[in-house]
Amino acid sequence: MTRKPLKKLATVFALITLASCSNSTETVTESAAETTTDSVVTELPIIAVTYSVIGDIVAQLVGDNATVTVVIPDGQDPHDFQPSAKDIETINNAALVVSNGLEFEEGLEEVLENIADSGGNIFMVGDHITVRKIDHSDEHNHGEDEDEGHADEHGDKHTGGDPHIWLSPATMLEMLPALTTALSEAIGANLSAESTALTTKLQDLDGEVELIINGLGECNLVSGHDELGYFADRYGCNVVGAVIPSFTTTSEATAGELAELKRLVKQFKVPAIFTGLGTSPDTATQLAKELNIKAVTLSTHYLDGVASYQEFILNLTIQIAEALS
Repeated sequence: MTRKPLKKLATVFALITLASCSNSTETVTESAAETTTDSVVTELPIIAVTYSVIGDIVAQLVGDNATVTVVIPDGQDPHDFQPSAKDIETINNAALVVSNGLEFEEGLEEVLENIADSGGNIFMVGDHITVRKIDHSDEHNHGEDEDEGHADEHGDKHTGGDPHIWLSPATMLEMLPALTTALSEAIGANLSAESTALTTKLQDLDGEVELIINGLGECNLVSGHDELGYFADRYGCNVVGAVIPSFTTTSEATAGELAELKRLVKQFKVPAIFTGLGTSPDTATQLAKELNIKAVTLSTHYLDGVASYQEFILNLTIQIAEALS
């Protein structure tokens, strides 16, 4: 007889407890919502990076500590990109601007120089690596009478050296400590753990690329313009020549240079011409046809839809190895 009242009491107690838990949950939810709202209001610092390949390295470093904005759209030739007013505003308002620093972003040169001259926060990758330098005017000189005209025709403004620094993971490793410091200071976060993790990934990538290229008998390269130098130097390849013998795609080759390139391709028995952004596909295809070799398009300047810098480099390496095999 006493069990029924106890049962009712237990039921009432359960209902009270449930209501209490419900109120407590609502309070926690409201607090969480307030916290979420506060975090949304607090904007993350913006890091402006000029092009996508370096942008991915920066993104891997900062993680959720900052917003990375890439200025040059992926797939557009960085050599001839011209910024809009909005692009300039984004760069000027960034906590840190990360650029190549070797006159690579030709259309952004004036904007970047203004930031540097005014004491703005800018990190130039080229200032923190061993720069590859080649004098194209001397390398492709075909006679004293052509010296002045040749230099004018190419208009190669890259006096600071080869700007295609991202095509060697070892070069990226060289600048990583300085980049980590610059980013940490700009966003007020300790990125040492992220830097250590990325260092390991790039070291593994470097070893994987080396293994693939070492599996080739020979690695003789002909590229669209002079863009594969860092890759070649790191992995023991020989850059035989380029369709455009210049660091920039805004230059053009002379008839004499194309004739010399054909001779070198035959001499070194190069099985493929690698072309890409900024190189005339018609010129490359015609050369390949005349030489009875392959014309292979490489994505050397932009991510082209891949998930990371590591995947970008591996794709490039595999394409090169398959074409030369």
